[in-house]
Amino acid sequence: MTSFSLIDAAEHDKHFIFNAFKLSMRDYIDWAWGWDDEFQHTGFWRNLQVQNFKLICIGKEPAGAIYVQESEQSHWVRTLFLLPEFQRLGIGSTLLAQEALRAKNLNKKLVLDVIKINPAKRLYDRMGFRVIGEDRALFHMELG
Repeated sequence: MTSFSLIDAAEHDKHFIFNAFKLSMRDYIDWAWGWDDEFQHTGFWRNLQVQNFKLICIGKEPAGAIYVQESEQSHWVRTLFLLPEFQRLGIGSTLLAQEALRAKNLNKKLVLDVIKINPAKRLYDRMGFRVIGEDRALFHMELG
């Protein structure tokens, strides 16, 4: 497993965050809904606040980001993405295990959505997430 750290994102990280999201998720989003750069960029920042992101860093280099939203009932991983060169190194599974422990300690379910063709679905299955609903493009999953 590659070691990493999490740091709070700031306004100056917006360019990296969106570009990393685009590099790691564009093909899946294009399959699900089609990709329009301006629409995706506008919607991304309308729905997600930069100060709620954590940058995933390898050494001092940003490798991706995670955004978790809390509610009374759940701990929702809104998005988790890594640049392609940092995928399949155990970082995502370690982060999800940490979030699962946090959710459990808060007596909440850990929930997430995954685009149906995203290979990360296999990781979620291995970790014990179960599909609790779906639509044309997404599986809605929970753990706990």
